[in-house]
Amino acid sequence: MKAKPLIATDDGHKPCKPEEATHLQFNVPGPIPHRILRVQIKGTRKGTGNWSWNGDTEKPTIKPSVLTKLPHADGEIRCHSFINDGKIQFLGDCSHEYAGQTLDLLDVE
Repeated sequence: MKAKPLIATDDGHKPCKPEEATHLQFNVPGPIPHRILRVQIKGTRKGTGNWSWNGDTEKPTIKPSVLTKLPHADGEIRCHSFINDGKIQFLGDCSHEYAGQTLDLLDVE
């Protein structure tokens, strides 16, 4: 599985069916490997802060791009990407070695 649907609970997140998902977990190569995003499958995401997700756990597509920043001893790690059909396209403004590459998403436990 390349994307794990999750539902928010009082105790955190728990696995769920894709149509019930409030969040999505996925793993990527690079210095910030684990991600959880607020997602929705239907309706407009305008004003929600959510990402849209196609509902596919093997070939997920998430819109818009995902920008992650992490403080680091040498400054900041920046990872900016598009996720389409189960692949992650690292954009040129990433500060890590995968900038400009397109790779498969990693499996989620």
